[in-house]
Amino acid sequence: MKRILILVMALSMLLGAGSALAQKTGGLAVSYAKPKGAFEGLVGNGYGLSSIFDYSMSGIVDLTLSLGWYNFDGITIFEGTNVKTDSFSMWEFSAGPQIDFGRLYVGIEAGYYTNVDEWGLVPNVGIRKNMIDVCLRYKMTEDAEFYAFRLGFFF
Repeated sequence: MKRILILVMALSMLLGAGSALAQKTGGLAVSYAKPKGAFEGLVGNGYGLSSIFDYSMSGIVDLTLSLGWYNFDGITIFEGTNVKTDSFSMWEFSAGPQIDFGRLYVGIEAGYYTNVDEWGLVPNVGIRKNMIDVCLRYKMTEDAEFYAFRLGFFF
């Protein structure tokens, strides 16, 4: 866990350092994840850490990139026993366009998820004010579908 946090922080600092060269910003985010569909029957709620990057391509459209790590708790298989599923973690690598409407934005990203070895879409909607970003993301893959509420800080 400690190595993951250090890696995410280092990548964010590298991405954020480039903001002096062009219209790009980088930052860190934390997420609360809620599994849906068949994935909900395998794991419990989770949390995540992300390195987020935003590159302004025009006044309205941005390109967003995200490197994230999610960990989901195990769930009790038989009620009243200690028989539980294992916790489950995965990495996310995603990128895509985002349309800005002032502080509100909507976007769609394509992402690859390790440990389920799948590609999926990530529609999202959020509000960004100054350096704070609040976003609702829906990760759609065949085997690992979940909502993620993300709170990010750009620098």
